[in-house]
Order: sequence, then C-alpha cells, then structure tokens
Amino acid sequence: MDANRRSASSLIWVTSLVIFGLLAMTDTFPSHADSIHNDTDFSAVDAYVEAQMETLRIPGLALAIVQGDQITYAKGYGQAHPDGSPVTSQMPFMIGSTTKSITALAVMQLVEAGKIELGAPVQTYIPWFRVADESASAQITVQHLLTQTSGFSGSAGHVELAASDTSEQAIENSVRALKDVTLVRAPGEAYEYSNINYTVLGLVVQMVSGQSYESYIQEGIFDPLEMSHSFTSLDEATRNGMSTGHLTFFGLPVAKDVPFNRGNIAAGDLISSAEDLAHYLIAQLNEGHYGNVSVISPQGMDAMHQPLVNTETPGDSYGMGWHVSPVNGAPAVWHDGDNANFSASLMMSPQAKLGIVVLNNANGAFVVGAPNQIGTGVQAILLGKQPESYERTTASLVLVGSTGIPALLSLLWVGWMAIAFVRRQKRPVPARRGFGWWVWVIGVPAFVTLILLVMSLVFIPKQWGMSLNTMAAWYPDCFLLLFGGAILVAVWGVVQPALTLRWARNQPMEIKQ
Repeated sequence: MDANRRSASSLIWVTSLVIFGLLAMTDTFPSHADSIHNDTDFSAVDAYVEAQMETLRIPGLALAIVQGDQITYAKGYGQAHPDGSPVTSQMPFMIGSTTKSITALAVMQLVEAGKIELGAPVQTYIPWFRVADESASAQITVQHLLTQTSGFSGSAGHVELAASDTSEQAIENSVRALKDVTLVRAPGEAYEYSNINYTVLGLVVQMVSGQSYESYIQEGIFDPLEMSHSFTSLDEATRNGMSTGHLTFFGLPVAKDVPFNRGNIAAGDLISSAEDLAHYLIAQLNEGHYGNVSVISPQGMDAMHQPLVNTETPGDSYGMGWHVSPVNGAPAVWHDGDNANFSASLMMSPQAKLGIVVLNNANGAFVVGAPNQIGTGVQAILLGKQPESYERTTASLVLVGSTGIPALLSLLWVGWMAIAFVRRQKRPVPARRGFGWWVWVIGVPAFVTLILLVMSLVFIPKQWGMSLNTMAAWYPDCFLLLFGGAILVAVWGVVQPALTLRWARNQPMEIKQ
C-alpha cells in the first residue's frame, strides 16, 4: 500500500514537472510576472497590440506592464522564429538605444561611489581621449555625454552601426577612432543625439571601475535587479533562446542576422527580455529600489529623470539617458531603441507609477518607431483614453517618402528625356547648331542629372545622418529606391549625350530657304 502510494506520488510529481515544463515553453503558464494581477481588464490591450502587429506586419512582440512595484501583465505575441515558435515575456531581444539609460545608471552609480564627477572632463578618466579639435577635447565633460550636448553629430554616431568589432578592445577602439572626428558645435552648446556619447561613457565605466563594461553591467545592474534573461553577449543570448530578428523589405519581414558590434554595446547593443526590463522599470519608478535591493539613491534616480536640455522636438527634453515629455497628455519619461533587426520602447508615467515595455523582433523603414507608438497606445488604454490606431508610423512615412520621392523623380526624368529623345529623332537637325542648342540638348539634361545624383547620393543620406553603407544594412528597401534611382539617372546621363551626339552627326541638316 505504502509502496503503491509512493509510486503514485512519484508519478504525479514527474507528471507535474513535465506539464510545468511544457506550459513554460509555450508561455501559457504564468511566470512570476504573469501571476501578479490587478483589476484591469487587459483584453483591450491584447486586442490593440494584436491589431497593430497585423497592420504593421510585426512578426513577434513582447509586452510588460508595471504598476507601482509590481508587474501586472507580461505577455508574448506572435512568432519568435521562422519555425513559428511563440514569443514569451522572458525571451531575450536586442533593446537598441534603451541601453543608454542602463549605461547612464552605471555612470550615476559610480558618481555616488565617489569615483566620477559629472562636471569633470572626460580626459580625467580617459587621459588620451581626443577629437579633431584638441582644445575641445579637454572641454567635453561626463555630463555633456549623458545629456547629448558634447557637440558630436548624429551622423558621426551612426558610423558604428554598420561596424562589427567583437574584440576585447572594441569599445576602446571605437573611442580611439574619434581622434579625427570634428564636433559640429561647442561642448555644452546644444543637444544633438549621438551614439558616440554613450560609447565614450561605456569606456569611462571601464576605466573607472577597473572591469569590462559588460561585467560591470552584469554585476551592478542585471544581477541585483534579477534580470536573469539579460545579456551582454550575443552568443550567450542566442544560446538562451534569443528571438530571431527581422529586417523589413517594403513592409515584409525577412528573418536576418546582422553583425554585432561590441564597440557600440554601451550605446545600443545590450540584450534583455520584457520581464527583465519590467524589473528595471520598477527600480526606476521606486527611487532605485527593486524588492529589498537598491541600485541607486532616490536623489540619483531623480536626477536622471530631470528635463535637463531641450531637444529639437518642441516640448521634449533630455535628462540622463531618458527623454522627458508628455505622452497622451501625461508627464512621461521614456526612450526608444533601434537595432537593424530589433526595436524597443521603455515608457514610464511617474504620476501613475506606470511602466510599459515593448520589444519588437523587427525593424526597418516600414515599422521604425512602432514600439514607441504601440507603447503610447497601451498607455492610453491603461489611463482610460482612446488609443490611436496607425497604418504606418510617422517616421516610416518620412523615411520612405524621403527615398521614394527622389526615386520617382529620377524615373520620371529618365522617362521624359527618353520620350523627348525619340521625338527629336523625327525632326531634322537645325542648320545652325549654336551654343544655345548644345546647352539645351546636352547641358540642361546633364545639369538636371547632376542635381538628382547629388540629391540621392549626398543630400538624402546627409539628412538621414547615415552613410549609404549603413542605410543598406538597416533599410535595404530605402537604399534600393535611392541607389536604384541614382544608377538609372547616372546610366542615362552617359547614354543620352552619346546618343544625342550620334544623332546630330548622322542626321541631315535642315536646309533653310
């Protein structure tokens, strides 16, 4: 009897473990995060998120919602991998520039430890730090870097986006490469968002702490906040079930691995899960506390959330690793993040003690800014407001329009010139081919062709703050439009004068009576 009872108990125990494992794999069994609920009906949130994913063709998304010091909702939506396996709230995603707030927290921890002074020049901690202007090199302070007021340009910060350096010296290599970079304004003069600022801060963390940036983040932030599904290594994250990233090509998501650049890790290449980032937001919303652990003082956390400098967007300010501006009419602290094939958003409404994490496993011209947009909609629902439904993000329309219009102009120009050339062939060559005639049939087309080429290959990339190489890696559809139109115009720019000269030489001249 007792033996049978023990056998039955063992069978129940083993069966329970198997069921637990299977449910956990499908994310239908509540994790610690999912088991905490309040009275909110999250069905409206689910419906909104799923509708936006379908409209924007987002393969997979992870969401977490924080209320006070608790995770009230955490869920995965859609597909994590091409095999159809589901996204979970514990699944690692690349989190893009939301990394900057984590780097800022690391710096502020070292400030409170008395190892860094915000007003001290960067050269205090990196003696060899240089930019092209030697005098300006000595003027850039730690606070300039934190608040994006160092004078580095946004385009200079995009150089690292297409790089791939996984060496132990990757961050140092990136900072040493700044010796030839020219500042676009004096340090402290005005805000300009640049990844360079946080790359340099990553090296400051290394130099001051005496350990790698990665190990400091793990020990100082990930471990105390119980962020067990967060990683500083792409290989380790992949081994632990990281979602597949996707590039969008004219709106269609395509699974794509892109180069990992350790040199950019402090600015935008950390990896985390929605549930882990919910732990992080709990600390942000509760004066640095998560459970019985404190990662920074209340004063230090408050300092990071202050609107210290105005950005180029009316009503928006930047603190230390965070934007500060109203969202749905409520004061908010937020940051979004982009990698080539992932995107993210962290948003807090401090007055409501509300935090929202949105992670996408896709990025590209047709979905850029989607996590921020979806997070804004979720916040509206939770605050009892009507969320906006988007066909495309505003940023998407700008990106696609800025490349599609030049491509269309190039196509129309070549088409119109080809028709004009065919029509011209049916007319006799004028008896007198003076300077004006040659300017009209050769000079004017060449000038227009040059304008279109400069617009496509110089002006638009400059406005984006990206090289064509980076554009090709991050936005292949926009690159194809822009570069394809430029190639078409360039080829016609060579063929048209050659055909015109041949026609002018072979056609009989018009004889005037």
